[in-house]
Amino acid sequence: MHVIEGINFSIWGANDIRRESVVHITEKKTIENGTFVKNGLRDPRMGGQKICPTCGENRRKCNGHFGHIEFVQPVYHISWVTNVIHWLRCICFKCGENLIKDLSPPNLQRNKHLQHYSKRCHHKCPTCKERQPKYSWNKETQSIEKSKAFYHINLVQTHLEMMDHSVLETTGLGNPINMILTCLPVPPPTVRPAIMQGTKVRGEDDLTYRLLQIMRANSKLEKSIEDERPEHIVTQHAEHLQNTVTGYINHDKISTGRKRSSKREYTSLTARLKTKEGRIRGNLMGKRCDFTSRSVITGDDNLGMHQVGIPISVAKKLTIPVKVTSYNKILLQEKLDKKPSPIKFVIRPNGSRVDLSFFKGRITLNVGWTIERELQDGDIVLFNRQPSLHKMSIMAHEVKILPYSTFRMNLSCTTPYNAVSITYIIIFKINTNKNTL
Repeated sequence: MHVIEGINFSIWGANDIRRESVVHITEKKTIENGTFVKNGLRDPRMGGQKICPTCGENRRKCNGHFGHIEFVQPVYHISWVTNVIHWLRCICFKCGENLIKDLSPPNLQRNKHLQHYSKRCHHKCPTCKERQPKYSWNKETQSIEKSKAFYHINLVQTHLEMMDHSVLETTGLGNPINMILTCLPVPPPTVRPAIMQGTKVRGEDDLTYRLLQIMRANSKLEKSIEDERPEHIVTQHAEHLQNTVTGYINHDKISTGRKRSSKREYTSLTARLKTKEGRIRGNLMGKRCDFTSRSVITGDDNLGMHQVGIPISVAKKLTIPVKVTSYNKILLQEKLDKKPSPIKFVIRPNGSRVDLSFFKGRITLNVGWTIERELQDGDIVLFNRQPSLHKMSIMAHEVKILPYSTFRMNLSCTTPYNAVSITYIIIFKINTNKNTL
């Protein structure tokens, strides 16, 4: 029996990307004469087909397979730039000596260790006595500067390769060489499905268009190097490639002068993941619960502290499951036969569920069945106001069904729910009335 002792996360290096890849993407077309182009961004080997040629599974079971694009020149991964600069400060640019004064792990979060080490480095190399320059990121040119002068990415790579690997073993940090991209992983078509109109492909996903832009920029740079164009032309093409890769990863990191002026802009990977509508919060964390409702809250001094006012519209929509027993069978059957019935659903022991808004016949209840009925006065419900900062942010109350469309609560209950503004508003109105009287 195998036991998992832990999980270790590391940066996906160039060799890892090539090993996981099933296709080397070289073609800048996706579809030609109604078929997917081989070595294109929709190569059948990447999945998304009826039967995947790579794994042999059907479309439902195949998650898709990665491809990769080889870069003519290394490119910065915009999310790792800060870490690259931290590492440059930790390594002597002349002899490659480790400049960190103390390699013992600090009592900080793991993601803050590198920042801690970079702040505690020798400003003059203890081996070659060379004074260390300052490194910074230029957002306009999308490049690292060494003492405010352009530091070529190939020189940055050479600088990082001089590092002693025992430093990585001691600190447990990722290799900074992997933070610079020499090849780009291409997500499978299942991540970026084509826009379909019936059975015809109407257009490609935004990420596919971004990847096409990267391939075009990469081929332009390759051609300019092969044709031995002037250095400033090659630099412009390299800068354009860097901008397209940055825009693909995180469009917000591109300098404002280089952003498109058009209103329609292709989405980036970061935009897909972050915000409330993103994959994490919108699809993975954004669970929706049954038997819940949400509305505005207002104060009502006619209610007891143990009560919560529920709008009639909410009470008719929300249901409470009740088990049919020999004691309540007759009462529930009467409610079921009543028109309109307060019972909304009938659930049999085998799990089959009858929606009474569609079912027009008569159902005879049996012991062991479950019904779901409307809320009624006296039911106990959980009442919550976010943000839930302590235990009293969610408490049990007794239902009191009332007209209008807000949840109501006694003014004495506003403090534990941190709903004090309700009290202020009501007191202000009372004072105003007194003045007018």
